[in-house]
Amino acid sequence: MATNANLNVDVKVKGKQQLDGLNRSLGGLGSAAKLAVGALAVVGTAKLVKGFVDVGKEVENLQLRFKFLFGSAEEGAKAFKTLNDFAATVPFSLDEIQAASGNLAVVSKDAGALGKNLQLTANIAAVAGLSFQQTGEQLQRALSGGIASADIFRERGVTALLGFEQGAKVSIEETRKRLLELFGPDGEFGSAADEMANTLTGTLSMISDSFRKFQEATASGFFDELKGQFGDLNTFLKENEKQIEIIGGALGG
Repeated sequence: MATNANLNVDVKVKGKQQLDGLNRSLGGLGSAAKLAVGALAVVGTAKLVKGFVDVGKEVENLQLRFKFLFGSAEEGAKAFKTLNDFAATVPFSLDEIQAASGNLAVVSKDAGALGKNLQLTANIAAVAGLSFQQTGEQLQRALSGGIASADIFRERGVTALLGFEQGAKVSIEETRKRLLELFGPDGEFGSAADEMANTLTGTLSMISDSFRKFQEATASGFFDELKGQFGDLNTFLKENEKQIEIIGGALGG
């Protein structure tokens, strides 16, 4: 028959064995967790770098497009600065503004005109409840073919706000004049975007824009070097194309 002393010894031994097993399990889990954290850090870093590279590509492409649309690198650079300065004052993301800028550049003779069209777009978007990009596309249509060309403006009541009757033929100049009268700086809705900037939506948008500008500034620091490295790689691949095909064929066989 087991005595109390023997039971105590058994309990202590088994308890120690279970504790040692638990410690080993936790130790293994700790190592796995460290590996997982390390892997996530690598993935996170890769995504972060990709984000900077993507922003750098977008900015470079937009600057090149502005150069062509505005006739010179100098005017294109002015237009790009106008866009960035504008983005800091309105409750719309820089991504959206940049996406719409191509449409607006088409109907803007220079950087100054682009600034005015950006402001028109912001005020219309705030009143109509449209995205900045969609509003920019519609404004480009209105300033290219008259208000009748902007179907979504009609659906959202913008055409009615301008005082144009449905189906009426309105010239481009009449359209531009009325848009400026209503949504320009001195118009009835000239401060719509400014008021929206004070909302939570506007505040969050500006925070997002600040990070976007940080990405742009960071990307500009290493983008030229990155392009140079990829250029060297491209040259190497072209110069050794035949050898690479031979190696590839041997590996595939």
